[in-house]
Amino acid sequence: MRLIMVVFLLAMLVGAQPSPTRNLDPTSVTLKADQATVAELATAFSKAPAGVAVIAAPMTTEKAAVNFDRTPFWEALELAADRTRTRLVVRDSGRTVALEPRAAEREVSAVAGAFRIVPRTITGRLLLDSGTRLHELRLDVHWEPRMPVYRMDSNPKITRAEDDRGKALTVDSGVSRHYPTGSLTDLQLRLTGLNRESKTIATLSGEFRATAAEKLLSVAFRNPTQQLPITQDVSGVKVVLESFEQIAGMWDSQFEVTYPEAHPYFESFEEQKWLRDTRVRLLGPNGKIYEADNDDVIASGRKFTATYRFKLPATADPTGKDWALVCETPSPLFELTVPFVLKDIPLP
Repeated sequence: MRLIMVVFLLAMLVGAQPSPTRNLDPTSVTLKADQATVAELATAFSKAPAGVAVIAAPMTTEKAAVNFDRTPFWEALELAADRTRTRLVVRDSGRTVALEPRAAEREVSAVAGAFRIVPRTITGRLLLDSGTRLHELRLDVHWEPRMPVYRMDSNPKITRAEDDRGKALTVDSGVSRHYPTGSLTDLQLRLTGLNRESKTIATLSGEFRATAAEKLLSVAFRNPTQQLPITQDVSGVKVVLESFEQIAGMWDSQFEVTYPEAHPYFESFEEQKWLRDTRVRLLGPNGKIYEADNDDVIASGRKFTATYRFKLPATADPTGKDWALVCETPSPLFELTVPFVLKDIPLP
């Protein structure tokens, strides 16, 4: 019988107060396996706190020995794919990765901490009026789903780009930002300088900015109809349950949430973006969950106020014992810069 020993360590940063910019360490993997199947490896990786469900395609039959010692999650998964001649296929907005057989060589990719960057398409165009040749490159970026990302550059900043002959390329990378909703998004850039003699983009180095949180917090207020307001401070986030009362047949809960002073700046049109995962649920006896029927959330800088309303059946009485309001909201947000280097990107 094969013995598979697996240990996962989620590297955490010290300190509750976030700095304006910092790095986020990846999940590290310790995994030892002697001639494990792809399915066994997928099961082991799925247990990691990275939050990625790894599955094996039914037709995969390769076996491999692996020995990882605190190896970053994406690096370990790519090495496991190499040794089983499989490829990583990202699904479900980045929450699932399938290990599928590959016929060609390993795809070009770069790993940067909790992020993985993969060139996905490159399209050549000729502007007939000027004779200029353009190539538009799309990069897929995905990351460990345990880490919610709320804002990212749409176009990376490129610091070096050259073809296989050493010819420098010009990159128009733009300055816009967008707001991913899962754990997968894409970046766009436009290159000039490639011609018929160019075989590959030999080097493409750059970086992009992202706004993220380490995790989602879950703040529970037990017996919420008791004396209010109630304040809890979790990981530097101050959550206040100001009221919970019955109004016009609905149970209204009012919250005020304050983030640390280092909270990243958001324009007024962006403020709702970083609250996409915020919600309040009512938990009844025996773990029964009641979702809010409607809500009003108003953000201003590093604070937001929220009212969540619940329409409960006549038999539900939240003034009794064993009830709780649970507020889910991001841990302190921070800005990070993700560097990457891609090598030998094929050209059409």
